[in-house]
Amino acid sequence: MTNVLVLSADTLVRFRNGRILVHTTASPMPAFETNQPMIVGWICRFASATDADASIATLPPDDRKGAAQILDYLTRSGVLVAAESREAQERSAPDSANLIHNHLRLLARSVYDLACDVLGLGSEASELALAKQSGIGLERRLLAALTSIDRLRNELAPLRRSRLQEQLADCGAGPASKGLQLHIGCGTGRLPGWINLDVHPAPFAMNVLWGLPFADGSTTRVFVSHMLEHLYFPRDVRFFLSELKRVMAPEGIVRIAVPNIEECIAAYAANDHGFFESRRETWSWWPENSTRLEGFLAYAGASTEPSYHFEAHKYGYDFETLAKVLREAGFERVRRSAYMASDDPVLRVDDVSAVAKARYGERHYSLFVEARTT
Repeated sequence: MTNVLVLSADTLVRFRNGRILVHTTASPMPAFETNQPMIVGWICRFASATDADASIATLPPDDRKGAAQILDYLTRSGVLVAAESREAQERSAPDSANLIHNHLRLLARSVYDLACDVLGLGSEASELALAKQSGIGLERRLLAALTSIDRLRNELAPLRRSRLQEQLADCGAGPASKGLQLHIGCGTGRLPGWINLDVHPAPFAMNVLWGLPFADGSTTRVFVSHMLEHLYFPRDVRFFLSELKRVMAPEGIVRIAVPNIEECIAAYAANDHGFFESRRETWSWWPENSTRLEGFLAYAGASTEPSYHFEAHKYGYDFETLAKVLREAGFERVRRSAYMASDDPVLRVDDVSAVAKARYGERHYSLFVEARTT
């Protein structure tokens, strides 16, 4: 039986302090290191399925034992996998998803930490130090990182387009569709007869910052529950609301529920510990020993951890601020509402959202606002 090996799909080749490192993104074993480019060139033969024994046999006799040891280490560390198993391409979905989320968190945090380092040292000093050390300055390295990320997004773009088209077909929303009802930020809640939209694994899974994939004037009703605070204000919020306005039909109505920051401010000023402690009835993970200020600022989106992406709150709203940004997007007749008190009976759907119906005594944590297109 032949020993045919291939590089794992997540193999990385990096350069550090004059040495070359070969490793994967997942293995707990240290990277294979060498200062001999010819060895790495030989390893790169395995970019396509290659018979390991035959490859070793092409080397001078004195090099074969060392080459076999290198292949053994690379196989044990997961850099090389059996070609017939296609392990690199067919990892189990849950493990792969967890790894991807962890990598994204680390990447977001690392970019923030890098920015802080550069600001601390000064951009000019950082540029000169790296250029002197390796011949390549900071600006070129940042450009290379940006290019790499842009390439990843460009490679994902065809998948995005095809996935959106599949979902549009599944829900019967075409270019001529009218009377659509959108439930944006649905979480685990589902409204029958509506398009229930959120990030994966929602029935209609997407990133709203792509732009809404629905035709102009195609939508009569939109319910947005505890999603707006997860977008950066004002840039991303203004873009999203402009997309809502675009897809809304004349006399269309949007109902929005967000955390009511006015209630938080009042509870903080009144030293109302119960207001914050009762949140554990809805959010079991809410810390038991947090102070009032910690609870208030986290809910309002202050000091957002960069690695938590859409999950973290980015901003807090009172009625004045939410009404202003809605009007700036072109909505009219903006009014404050209450739980399950929409003017439109079809939009009395707040109870589908566990967060929207959360309350402290008789007071709801949420601010409910409705706006019309004309």
